[in-house]
Amino acid sequence: MVQFFKRLFSSRPVPPQDQYDERGFNVYGDHRNGTKYDDEGYDIRGFHHETGKTRQRKYYDENGFDAKGVHQSGKKYVNGYDCFGYDALGFNKEGYNRQGFYKDGFNKDGYDEDGFNRQGINEFGFNREGVHKNGTLYDTKGFNASGFNKDGLDRQGYNRGGFNKEGYDRQGYDETGFNKKGYDKEGYNRSGFDKEGYDRYGFNKDGYDSEGYDRRGFNKKGIDREGFNEQGFDKYGFNRTGKTAQGYDKDGYDEDGFNKEGFNRQGWNREGYNKEGFNAAGYNEAGYDRFGYDEDGYDKDGLDKEGFDRAGYDRQGYNRFGERKQDGV
Repeated sequence: MVQFFKRLFSSRPVPPQDQYDERGFNVYGDHRNGTKYDDEGYDIRGFHHETGKTRQRKYYDENGFDAKGVHQSGKKYVNGYDCFGYDALGFNKEGYNRQGFYKDGFNKDGYDEDGFNRQGINEFGFNREGVHKNGTLYDTKGFNASGFNKDGLDRQGYNRGGFNKEGYDRQGYDETGFNKKGYDKEGYNRSGFDKEGYDRYGFNKDGYDSEGYDRRGFNKKGIDREGFNEQGFDKYGFNRTGKTAQGYDKDGYDEDGFNKEGFNRQGWNREGYNKEGFNAAGYNEAGYDRFGYDEDGYDKDGLDKEGFDRAGYDRQGYNRFGERKQDGV
């Protein structure tokens, strides 16, 4: 870890926040994942953010500092240096700061933070005024201090706008966002379709997705994924609630529990009569049972089973005692 903080910039500076060691940390202790900890929860010094212990399950590192940078002695600086090996001014024992520059402002390769050596020349041979050591504004390869040639292209062949002679940027896309094959970064061509022929919403030129359904969710036969047609009925004629267009379920009953003939599952119609025309008490709408008698025991002619009327006389006018009905009675 300490060796990483001694790492020096090249003559062409890279921002320290963009330089990461083999564990993914930069000089400021930031990890590539955007936090102060690696994917296992340990910081740059090897302490876990929850337990405060090292991977060896210790509360102090090899130099006696804890997770908060405090030494076992209770001090932040020991012999003038903190837990990272830097003094109060930010320099290590060798005289270099976290960015790898010595106290005089130059790194071990002899370049300052702007990329110039002690003679004021950068790695490409230009001074701070942009003049090359050959006395011109261009180096031997024809590039100026900004890295562009007379055609306005850099060493990789790109102009200041980031495009090459063919009009493509470093990722291979033109100014409109399409590559040589005519596809954008998301994989769609100028017509809005990918290599498989589907648009950003997943539909082909005919309006169907990879499973064969259109934007409304129906296939070419007009059936949706659940097996219902555009009117909402399946191949058996039932809707999503299990009813036919007439409102009957698979057993043939409507929401009130009656079938097409008007009878419920118990065999009664809405008025309370069965198919034979009798109610639960055994009488028809006229008030007679299956034998033709009303609840008082008389038929439609007003006679009981023995042939007597309500007054107690038969058709010849005699009562049960053989007495003849008197005129006027």
